Amino acid sequence: MELNSGLKGKTLRIEDAGRFLTKRPFSLMLKPVGSRCNLNCSYCYYLKQSSVSEVMDIQILKRAIEETVLLNDTPEISFCWHGGEPLMAGIDFFVKAVEIQNEAVEKKVRNGLKKPIIINTIQTNGTLINRNWCRFFSENNFLVGISIDGPEEIHNYYRVNRAGERLYEKVIEGLELLRDNDVEFNALCTINSKSKGRGREVYKFLKSKGVKYIQFLPVVDPGKDWGTESEDFGNFMKDVFREWWENEDAGSYYVQLFDVALANYLGVPCGLCQLNPVCGDVPVLESNGDVFCCDHFVNNFNYLGNLNEISLAQAVFSRRIAAFGADKSATLPMECKNCKFKTLCNGGCPEHRVLKQSQDFDLNYLCKGYKMFFEFALPYFKKMADQICSDRV
Repeated sequence: MELNSGLKGKTLRIEDAGRFLTKRPFSLMLKPVGSRCNLNCSYCYYLKQSSVSEVMDIQILKRAIEETVLLNDTPEISFCWHGGEPLMAGIDFFVKAVEIQNEAVEKKVRNGLKKPIIINTIQTNGTLINRNWCRFFSENNFLVGISIDGPEEIHNYYRVNRAGERLYEKVIEGLELLRDNDVEFNALCTINSKSKGRGREVYKFLKSKGVKYIQFLPVVDPGKDWGTESEDFGNFMKDVFREWWENEDAGSYYVQLFDVALANYLGVPCGLCQLNPVCGDVPVLESNGDVFCCDHFVNNFNYLGNLNEISLAQAVFSRRIAAFGADKSATLPMECKNCKFKTLCNGGCPEHRVLKQSQDFDLNYLCKGYKMFFEFALPYFKKMADQICSDRV
């Protein structure tokens, strides 16, 4: 089979070859206002990649939603609304988006196809949340991710607006509105230089605010003040795990890394692209219609086209995105291939593979940290796996 030149000289796993031949389920990440944001966080990766900042045209929105619903033959179809700050598009924009989704589902059913469930998730910095937003989220079953880095001192250090103002209190106000209005939400918490050694403290703080689902996101930006070091990341997650385990929080509080690593340990799909063997199933749509393989790779090489000129199918089922996804396994360095934890992290996110290796592919910057955490957590994973298996008997 003739492969995309992006894989030339690399080893393609046989289980990934089908990505070049078949249509695959995908989720769509949409940037309704591109990279526009009311904050100016020091470590923001998206502002470095994109200058698109207009509100998405309704015709582009309509085409993207209709084609995503049509092209996915799955029980659930997922839309992730991201930014920048997506709430800057306004409630009316999202009311229209939900209306288009419902119409697309009805059309699918009229054509004799099974009715899918639409899943909407949205990531916000929390500063614009009010009761109207909470009512909309609740009525339309949106899962809200709110960005909060921990206690005030940590959160405010790198997260400021363009006037340099620190908005911790506004974020807490938004979080409490979500919590008190029964909106389903989770916290996205970066691990940066200011959270070094404070894993237990950050975890306990989030629990105190009523957060039950937590995604910890290490900031990888070598040479920058805000970046985390690999070992600091590993120690942070070990401390969080200790606090979680000692308080018997399993089943009541959920930490994404624990869940997905345990899934990989059990040999079941983990559902997180970063720790999957392949990626590329969450293409990103910019507000101007540009489509890219991933929102961490918004560049010319990973550009798939513009919806004003091509269909969404031409973009998401292209060889370019298939090669992008398969490339994750095809470019694993030997250190990863020979690692006893390979099946737990699968080399991590390709964005973080920045450590140059002699005559080999680049290694993940967080490799040492992942090894530290997995070495520590493995006995606990075994206990949890044994319990899960015994419960199924």
